Amino acid sequence: MTDPTVPHTRLADALSSVSERIDASVDPSWDGLTGVQILILRRLSGTERMDRASLALDTRTARAATVPSLASLMQKGLVVESEDPVGSYLHLSDGGRALLLGVRTARAEWLEQAARQARPPVHGDDLLRAAALLEHLRATDDI
Repeated sequence: MTDPTVPHTRLADALSSVSERIDASVDPSWDGLTGVQILILRRLSGTERMDRASLALDTRTARAATVPSLASLMQKGLVVESEDPVGSYLHLSDGGRALLLGVRTARAEWLEQAARQARPPVHGDDLLRAAALLEHLRATDDI
C-alpha cells in the first residue's frame, strides 16, 4: 500500500479524485457517447490524420470494439474518413471539434466553480501555478 503522506502519492490521489469529479460533471456534454467513442475522439483530436489500424493500436482497443464505435461516430457526423494519394485517413469533423470544445468548456467551468466555492477560495494565480506544475510534469516524455 502506498503512503498517503508522501507528496507524490498525495498529488496522485488528488489528481485522480479531481479528474473523476470533473469527468462525472461533464458526462452530459458527451451527448451519450460510450467510453470507446470518447477515447476515439480524444485520440483523433491530437492529430490531423490517422488510419483505422493506427487508431485501433493507439486506443489499445480490439477491432471488434473499434469498428462499431467508429461507425457510430461517423454516422453522427463527428468523425470523417477522407482519401488522399497516401490513402484513407480519419479526422474530426467540425461537429467533432465542437463537441470536444464543449467538453473542454464544461471542464473549465467546473474548475472555475470549484475554485470559487473552495474555502478559502482558490484564485487565478494559484490556478496558474498549479497548471504550470502539471504542464511541467506532462513535458516529461521519458517515463
